[in-house]
Amino acid sequence: MNPEGIANAVVSVLAAAGTLAGVTSRTRRRRNEIKENLALAEELQKNTILRDHTPAVAWLHGKIALDVAKLSGQPIGAPKKPIPKGSVIFATVLLLGFGGWTYWLNRDGFVWYSLVTGALATSMLISILGMTTNREIPPEGEMPEGAHPLGSGSDSQNVVASVAMAAMSSDGRYEDDGQLGVAFRFVRHMTAGEFDEALSLADENWLRCRIQAWLWNARAVVGDDETQLQETADAMMTSREQHDLWEAFSSAEVDAFHNAWGDIDPEQLGGASRRRRVGPDYELVVVVPLGESGGYFVNSPTPVPGGMTFLMHKLNGKWLLANHLGIAPPLPGFPPTWWVVGDPSIEELPD
Repeated sequence: MNPEGIANAVVSVLAAAGTLAGVTSRTRRRRNEIKENLALAEELQKNTILRDHTPAVAWLHGKIALDVAKLSGQPIGAPKKPIPKGSVIFATVLLLGFGGWTYWLNRDGFVWYSLVTGALATSMLISILGMTTNREIPPEGEMPEGAHPLGSGSDSQNVVASVAMAAMSSDGRYEDDGQLGVAFRFVRHMTAGEFDEALSLADENWLRCRIQAWLWNARAVVGDDETQLQETADAMMTSREQHDLWEAFSSAEVDAFHNAWGDIDPEQLGGASRRRRVGPDYELVVVVPLGESGGYFVNSPTPVPGGMTFLMHKLNGKWLLANHLGIAPPLPGFPPTWWVVGDPSIEELPD
């Protein structure tokens, strides 16, 4: 018997057994980690701060989903640009050619002009590395500084994103009749010029203050007597479309909102996940244009370009828009108070 052959056979068997044991132990460790993370997720659900004010629970559920995918053999990985095979083959041929030429020039000792062919061979090698490495596709769309993408198109991030969205929408705020859903619909109707549909999503106090603001700004035409202005506002609230001034008022409102929001794509809006309760039956919602980013999360206070804060009012079991500018219900009057800094109607009032 050949001792060397026996030794090689033993080494091969041990290596195969070690590999199998490694795979088995890795699978076992992943199973145990999934069980532990499931138990931890249940504990996190009991912590109201982490559950309601951070995406920690969604992150952990996303990790569990990814681990299960790996355990079951599902392919997981970031999307990558395809390797340009033709270019790689061409660069490889040039690499071998210039590399062989450089070797032939230096076969009897170094010659300085071999640096030219050596540099060309090196450039081909760098080109091949550039075409075969770091091919991950970055997420599309710009995000504010300090924000992190919720999903960038990769399988793993899409899993986390779907879990996070499910967790955030579980309280009903993203439903059509929820706080954010109503805000989304209001923006959609206003940008489309659908004034009557938008009014159905706003409370009576908001409409009264919009009418008062329009009459105040048009007082040079309709008169500046506040008693008469109030009577006109009451009549418009009662008669709506039958009032002589309603068409002029609704047209002016559509133009004003279109000028302010005309560049917003209603189909690419997102909402802040944290609840912001400011009073009994009053909540603030933050609506953000997402562009092509698909959504993002932040771990600290972050300025959000284009973000809009709406005050929502729950009335008779329905969520309605209470204020599209300030963080409190507008105060009726001539002019009405919208609780925003820089309101020209308020700035022009005497001290």
